[in-house]
Amino acid sequence: MVKPQSFGVSEYNAWRRKTKFGLKSHKIFYTVLSNFSDTTEDISESQWLSDEDYCRDYLMNCLSNRLAETYSKFKTAKEIWDNLDAQFRKDDELSKSHVVDKFLNFKFREDMEITPQVVDLENLRSKMNNENIGVTDIFLVGAIIYKLPAAWHSFKTKLYWKTEQMGLDELKRYIRIEDENLARHNLKLVK
Repeated sequence: MVKPQSFGVSEYNAWRRKTKFGLKSHKIFYTVLSNFSDTTEDISESQWLSDEDYCRDYLMNCLSNRLAETYSKFKTAKEIWDNLDAQFRKDDELSKSHVVDKFLNFKFREDMEITPQVVDLENLRSKMNNENIGVTDIFLVGAIIYKLPAAWHSFKTKLYWKTEQMGLDELKRYIRIEDENLARHNLKLVK
């Protein structure tokens, strides 16, 4: 059984994909695409009404309490689906500049290991690429080096002096090694 994904107001496209998968696995997604009179499915009206009712309940169960309250006024699964799309797809389109802002404003925290933070930056890059905002490996490598915290100044300087272009995997390996070295050094200072 596919567990419904609860949706508040963020990450609409991800929620939509997961919910669509759940509806398809229950073989009821077709009810959000049309009304019974317009459906191309070879199905009786009573079966369609039963599937549509189940689909509506499934959708309502996938919403946060606040959104479920708001969308409970809609009588059909299709109305809920269409209205969610109308409201949140536009918001998601507007978020392209928000993703760019998050990428540009990303700062590495000195009180945490850098390696997992690099993964966070890579995830932002993936979101940008999904929105057709291309970020190449070369640009990402440069951004990572530039954004490294002040405590990594000598490490950054060494990387700037490298003459050949470094790949993302190579940079991540160097960062992981430096993370481990700093952790060992800090452990020695604590003793």
